[in-house]
Amino acid sequence: MGGGSRQKEVIYPEFAETLVQQGVGMGRDVATQQATYVPGFGPTVASLTPQDKAVMQSTDAMASAFGLPSTGGQSYLPEEQIFDGGIRGYSSAPLEQQIVSQIQDAYPGFAEYTESFGIDPVTGEVGMRSPEMQPVELEMQGSGGRK
Repeated sequence: MGGGSRQKEVIYPEFAETLVQQGVGMGRDVATQQATYVPGFGPTVASLTPQDKAVMQSTDAMASAFGLPSTGGQSYLPEEQIFDGGIRGYSSAPLEQQIVSQIQDAYPGFAEYTESFGIDPVTGEVGMRSPEMQPVELEMQGSGGRK
């Protein structure tokens, strides 16, 4: 018996290699296009309609008539905002921005690291850890030189 070794080479069909390369390329594109976190500035939740408010007032009046607790006309909702097109609602943007600022203040290293994976939403500069800045040539095993 010879002392040679056997090596098994797996060769994928060309269509499979192409699909894998396209999938990795699309994943890289999606990852590169991700900006760092930017809070939404539009309405997050619709405000109450005049009909909703009337129902609440009626319920309060009925509760008071039977000696049950009521809101006493108080509203626990913030002041509604009016957005483009007359849309009335509430936005979480101020709270989200406050949270981002608190994270940046309390954990500047973490914030900088996290932001280094995306695109600066103001300048468009690509972060140093984004896939675009880490080019890797994708070459399948056993492709016979095809790419």
